Amino acid sequence: MLIRITLLYVIFFTIFGCQVNQQKRSTDKSVTPKSNVEKSQKSVESNSKSEEQKIAARTVNPLNNSGSFMTLTPTGETNVLNNPLYKLRLYANGKLIDSFVTVSGRTSTQSKNRHQSGTEAPLPDGKYTVALSSVPGTIAEAGDLFLPIQPQFQTGRTALGFHVDPSFERNNGEDGTAGCIGLVSKEDLDKLLSFVTTYKPKFLDVNIQYDYDTYATESNSEVSSTASRK
Repeated sequence: MLIRITLLYVIFFTIFGCQVNQQKRSTDKSVTPKSNVEKSQKSVESNSKSEEQKIAARTVNPLNNSGSFMTLTPTGETNVLNNPLYKLRLYANGKLIDSFVTVSGRTSTQSKNRHQSGTEAPLPDGKYTVALSSVPGTIAEAGDLFLPIQPQFQTGRTALGFHVDPSFERNNGEDGTAGCIGLVSKEDLDKLLSFVTTYKPKFLDVNIQYDYDTYATESNSEVSSTASRK
């Protein structure tokens, strides 16, 4: 009798132990390994930081200036007529609040002397003061309104400013400007004029200069000496 009872206990605990082990293995399979969870979390954090960096890059203040100002830089792109596009950015109290695509010069004048009057090349690099109000345009290709700018460095260029380019991407030989900064729509110009009236920017910083070495035969000593003084 004792032997039978002992055998029953052995059989009972053996079956119970198997069921427990089976339940444990089933539970282990349903739980995501901790290492995989950590990897997933790190991936999400990495993507979040990457997006934050992109946003910061778009709003970064390149001149570390706390005032209101504007910058003009290359986009690295051209319009449909192969005229280089430049990005005009507006900063209010050190923060980027708007930007516009613009043109300056024409496709055929991009590598000409930017300091020589009559070349119709893009305006030279450097800082400019900006008028606080616009004046009527004097020629059709300057549009109805013109916002003058004044270079704060020595150059042979005069009568520079902002205006709409009425011939933007029109194959009529007039796409671009004679050196001014041409906005591509009246709406953009209106926004620019509103910015100037509201924030009174202290300066425009232009940084679009071609490498003089790439077209040395078209440059002269005046350009080189002027550029070195800037």
